Amino acid sequence: MSTFPSSSINKKVNVDQGQKPKQTMGDSSLNDLKPEYRVDGSCWKFVPVISEGFFNQRPGDIFRHHLILLQLQLAVIFTLAAIIHFFLGRFYLPRLISEVLAGVILGPTVLGRFFPDISAVLFSEQSVKVLATLTRFGYLFFMFLIGVKMDVNLIKKSGKREWTIGTMVMLFPLLVTVMVGRHISIVVDKVDAQSAQYEVSFFTGVLMLTSFPVVAILLMQLKIINSELGHLTLSSALISDMVSLVMVNIGNYRVIMLLASLRVALKSLFLVAVLIVFILTVLQQMLYWIIRKTPEGKPVKDAYIFFVVIALLVVAIVGENVGLQYMYGPFILGLTVPTGHPLASTLIEKLDTIVSGWMLPLMSTYCGYRSNLWNLNRLPPYWIMFAVTFGFFLKVACGFIPAFCFKVPCKDATALALMLAAKGIVELGTFATNADKQSTVTQEFTWAVIIVFIFAALVPILTRKLYDPSKTYAGYQKRTVLNSSINEGVRMLACAHRQDDALSAINLLQLSNPSTGSPLSVYGLYLEELVGGASPLLLNHQLGQRSSSDGGRWQPIIDVFNYFKSQSSKPTQVHVYTAISPSSLMHEDVCWVAFDNLVALIILPFHRKWNRKGKLISDSKDLRDFNTKVLNKAPCSVAILIDRDRGRNSSVIDESSTYNVCVVFLGGKDDREALSIARRMKGWPSVFLTVIRLKETEDMITGWEGMMDDECLRDIKHPSNENGNVMYKEEIVRHGADTSALIGSILDENFDLICVGRHAQCDSPLIEGLSAWTDLPELGTIGDLLVSAEISKPISILVVQQQVIEK
Repeated sequence: MSTFPSSSINKKVNVDQGQKPKQTMGDSSLNDLKPEYRVDGSCWKFVPVISEGFFNQRPGDIFRHHLILLQLQLAVIFTLAAIIHFFLGRFYLPRLISEVLAGVILGPTVLGRFFPDISAVLFSEQSVKVLATLTRFGYLFFMFLIGVKMDVNLIKKSGKREWTIGTMVMLFPLLVTVMVGRHISIVVDKVDAQSAQYEVSFFTGVLMLTSFPVVAILLMQLKIINSELGHLTLSSALISDMVSLVMVNIGNYRVIMLLASLRVALKSLFLVAVLIVFILTVLQQMLYWIIRKTPEGKPVKDAYIFFVVIALLVVAIVGENVGLQYMYGPFILGLTVPTGHPLASTLIEKLDTIVSGWMLPLMSTYCGYRSNLWNLNRLPPYWIMFAVTFGFFLKVACGFIPAFCFKVPCKDATALALMLAAKGIVELGTFATNADKQSTVTQEFTWAVIIVFIFAALVPILTRKLYDPSKTYAGYQKRTVLNSSINEGVRMLACAHRQDDALSAINLLQLSNPSTGSPLSVYGLYLEELVGGASPLLLNHQLGQRSSSDGGRWQPIIDVFNYFKSQSSKPTQVHVYTAISPSSLMHEDVCWVAFDNLVALIILPFHRKWNRKGKLISDSKDLRDFNTKVLNKAPCSVAILIDRDRGRNSSVIDESSTYNVCVVFLGGKDDREALSIARRMKGWPSVFLTVIRLKETEDMITGWEGMMDDECLRDIKHPSNENGNVMYKEEIVRHGADTSALIGSILDENFDLICVGRHAQCDSPLIEGLSAWTDLPELGTIGDLLVSAEISKPISILVVQQQVIEK
């Protein structure tokens, strides 16, 4: 920490040579501090870090205390960045843009030039060093957390497509741009060979790299990390980042060999190898020891977290001294933490907020502060212009061509190439780390900040123009139970957050009555929130895919679906998946699995749970939001299953038991889809189906919708040998009050399952006046009546929405 003259004592203390200054009883601020000696033989007392009080000193002297000044700097920085982002966020620009602009405004470009006195007080030379130290700590912890969140198994799961794209988008642009840029700097810009060997290679090399953290942050910002394009981009970025890590370090040791000697390079390489082996053996085993010592379901002890933090600081210091940049040691240590384990989630929970919300924004603001636009009195060197223009287009081309050759659509391939060329906090951190080693701020650093700023602003905008995630699963083909081919059967996707959800789903699936002529394909999907990771996972257990973390959490779900398959005597295929993703993007996994497997119906569990006595025990807002997102985006029909029947313990319906099913039919496409689901159940001898049609008058409903309703009910109305266990009734209702009373009477009957349509946009007189009292719009008017809090009967409800066709 730097020193300033004390505001409370302005006198000099004479010091004889070899003699310490005397301390009086009143000099309490000297108790734990040593003096700083000046050249003339005198010394000044250190200024305390904290203030002695606003009224105990002159008002202007309060800014001499480091902690007070740091707090004021942080308040100004984050307030200004928040104000800027309030306006720029409306244009979907990342927060990084606002933070860099805040740094530019507070730096020599604006504040230092037009208000130099304020700048000298608020951002003195010594206080800026404190900010620089915080940014380096923040970048260190950021790289560690990236290692913790990164799932290295993603590389093992990557195929030929990912490896080709990830390697080409990094290797070819890096080699071409560095070599040509170095030649241009020597021949055209007249840069000496030694500077071209290091500075030019470093600058162009950083611009040509693909950073996994930057791409992951961009995908999360665009909310497409769970899409097929998101998975492909993330895997390619991870491969590219790992390959570039090896290439960059090889280049560094080549520079050491040229500038120093072969012996120095080999010595540094040996020490770095020893450090990496130590991390991968000793420290990794200590991490596994922590995991073994942590009981299942119990939180990780704070002492273990302190140990990990101390270990990463030691690794950073040792790595910096043996020739490995200070951020790479913590990054490798982070990779050794098992993804998905409570240790990883605890580290992220305790560190991510302070790092991502406080320290890391300081890095981007600090880079903006250190840049000085007034120093750009000429055009950038030709080698920089070459790297930005030709290098960028070459990198985009190297990402687009292999993606297009692997039959990725043209727009998607262009969006993928742009995202792999994105720049962000990692590039800023790398440039800032290199700039801290120099005594003056070069024009190259200012140009680097400007280039990263432009790329960070343009890439998200261009990607949004090329790739619209809202149309990813748009349905142009009819994927409904009503339109399913008899020969191909029906494909249903059952989602489960817990084992009870899977049991409820297979009870319903068993009623679907698969046959040889109309088989049933079931896709079970276990949904788990991503905690302690940056890479969403979609595991197909039929292919033997596993995560690096323990699979014990989803094994009970797999067992439920496998048991359903083994007990089913009729032709049924079962495929089980596990999706691990952020809760805000979990619906993307559901939509993708349904889209990829041509599913006709998605079955979602209701967000409320009841016990056997009918008492509400759970009401999850997150699950309700999840269901709503699936309803709005699904590429097929969707059904929400409300299971109040907790007394049924068997996972498969007993064929000897009686099961009463009721369909409340008001008319419309949702009701026709609900009737199609129930119609498949009538093949069971033990299932008795009752269809209650609500009508305003005795006359037949006219219009196209009415004709389709009658056509759908034709085989239900007329008695036949196939309809021996089917009962059809018509009820006359004139308004919503009559409908509500009829629903109450239906609940009084002995039904096990009631199927209704959602009627999301229905304006029928049959439900007139009821919409205003609907608490759960995702269930529709009738569904909301059936799950009323006053109802405690153990009855299951299935609310169906037919596929929304893209027009």
